Amino acid sequence: MADTAHATDGCVTLYRLPARLARSWLSRYSWLGMGYAFALTVFYLLMFVVPFGTAIWLSFHNWDYIQTPVFVGARNFAKLVDDPGFWGALWVTVRFSVVEIIVAISLALLLALALSHLRPVLQYILLAVYNLPVIMPGVVSVFLWRWLYRPNGGAINTILESLGLPSQPFLHSGDQALWSITAMVVWIFLGNSSIVLLAAINEVPDSLLEAAQLDGANAWQRFRSVTMPLIQPALAYQVVTSIIGTMQLFEPFQLMPGPGHSTRTLSLYTYQLGFEVLNLGYGAAVSIAMFIVLLSATLFELQRRRKSWEY
Repeated sequence: MADTAHATDGCVTLYRLPARLARSWLSRYSWLGMGYAFALTVFYLLMFVVPFGTAIWLSFHNWDYIQTPVFVGARNFAKLVDDPGFWGALWVTVRFSVVEIIVAISLALLLALALSHLRPVLQYILLAVYNLPVIMPGVVSVFLWRWLYRPNGGAINTILESLGLPSQPFLHSGDQALWSITAMVVWIFLGNSSIVLLAAINEVPDSLLEAAQLDGANAWQRFRSVTMPLIQPALAYQVVTSIIGTMQLFEPFQLMPGPGHSTRTLSLYTYQLGFEVLNLGYGAAVSIAMFIVLLSATLFELQRRRKSWEY
């Protein structure tokens, strides 16, 4: 009887051992999870909440980096209404964002559709080639395109002259400078946008496309009635990220500006106010206004596409 009891106790111990180990691992991982959550919270506070709160605080003050900040209430925001520089920068930003998003997403969608008919290996190779501009540092891309746009000796004007066409001023023209920068930005982010849209297109069930084909739908009808509704979430994501990216883009407008204020966007105007004019309070007010415009455009786009997500 004693041996039987001893064996029974041993079996119970063996059965309880996995439960104890499980509780130990769960306890350890719960502490790790709490640690990661705390670290992410601190990171979020330091990288977003504190700078954003500081910008809001500065927008109600005048500060030139030297004297003590002076509280001026809503005077900086009232100044925006009568500031032609702000409205001019806003108009440049809106034109650039709208044209860049329409052209870039249209080309990325066409490229993704073309790649969807290839084998996966060829898709990966071509996407890697198209994404090389994203890997390249932004400053390198800017100086490369500055050389391409040179009025004398630039690659593009050399090609135009060889074809018997007149050379173009590009960045030296107030009418062409903004669109020259737009072409460069489209070139940089075309491959990245194509990856997102190609992934969505590849997820469209073949059974739906085959059923539509059996019903007599041609290629355009299958794309419009089957593919487009199913990739709406990917399109919405791409549009929203493009809005955020184009509104915040800074390097090209700083390093390859056009004449006058033809390429001065809100991000560049904010930088000039804060670090060139040394009017940090008003620059912070412009940045808050830019945030409101960006948030409004993003919410409008999400609301506009919400109904098309349900299919």
